[in-house]
Amino acid sequence: MSTNDSHSQRLARVRLLAIVKSQLEIDRTASAASAGGASAGAASDLDSVVFEPSEFGAAVGGVLNGVAWVLITGRHERGLGPALMWALRNNATALKLFTEQNAGDLARGAKNFNFTIEVFAVDSSTAVSVATPSLAKAVEVSVADEMFAAFIKSSGAEVIREHGVMSGEVVGLEVCRVVPGESGDSRIEIGVGVHDRETFQLVHGQTATIESLRRVVTEVAARRVVGAQVHPLNQLARERILRHVVCQSPNLVGAQSLSAAQPPSRRRNLKEIVPCVASGISQTGQKVVVIFSVGIDPDVVAFGADAREQINSNAELVFACPTRDIVPAVTRLAEMLNKPARFVGVDILGAQAQPQV
Repeated sequence: MSTNDSHSQRLARVRLLAIVKSQLEIDRTASAASAGGASAGAASDLDSVVFEPSEFGAAVGGVLNGVAWVLITGRHERGLGPALMWALRNNATALKLFTEQNAGDLARGAKNFNFTIEVFAVDSSTAVSVATPSLAKAVEVSVADEMFAAFIKSSGAEVIREHGVMSGEVVGLEVCRVVPGESGDSRIEIGVGVHDRETFQLVHGQTATIESLRRVVTEVAARRVVGAQVHPLNQLARERILRHVVCQSPNLVGAQSLSAAQPPSRRRNLKEIVPCVASGISQTGQKVVVIFSVGIDPDVVAFGADAREQINSNAELVFACPTRDIVPAVTRLAEMLNKPARFVGVDILGAQAQPQV
């Protein structure tokens, strides 16, 4: 190990090595039991196993006898794609994926690939158990919160419903959200993100007016025009700018109609770079699910396959992103899906405001 490795990196490597040896011992014990007894030298064979994990992204991994063993160390919910890409790059023919979080979700996503993937849950003591695929749970916006839809529409914002939360977006940027009040009743808060909403309330009070929301909508819309000069308001949620424009011109991805759809998992905050989803009808009359991303995203295919399964498992799956972000390593994953998908280059975002990849 390099002297520049952090303590957490070294710990993750040691932990993965312990997991590998533990699993190999379990497998050999089971094989010996089925054969009628333990084979001599099994323990010493385990001590001689050569396995040297290396770090990649938010994970550590190594290959042993053609099998990639990967321990996710961060961004667990989006660890499947990077792990699978790393396994292929290292010529592995199977993947064993270990994680402390979101094991069930990753196991559900793994079923979408035509590749041998096993997902295991790991606890703090490094005990391992096979992960059971979780069931996607649809959370609808409450009837009470739906009453705010007309208010949001009248301001000029688009009504967005994701995982039981209603918000208003302007060219893909959230400018208001329906949130629970202290008394249990819901209310609309105006602002771009939670901190901006809190500041807005300090200045203007907790009661949102249509005039206040319209002013915010107008200001944000002027900054979110494609090709506009760089500004903080057009650097957030660029994948949602892409979705907004393509939903207005669905022919850009070979569709006749598209509208915003719920992603497979909740976005944690506005600054998080995560793909977004639309669904509709293709120009051939087929159901279609479109995933929008900006920047090279190793997990976008796993994300998109999960989204399709939750929206319409029989739909065509299309990935829309700037042409420069369509790279062989990612398209290879799309070809490995049980129901393959295609990429479409959509170059409508201005060169003045390209994200850093």
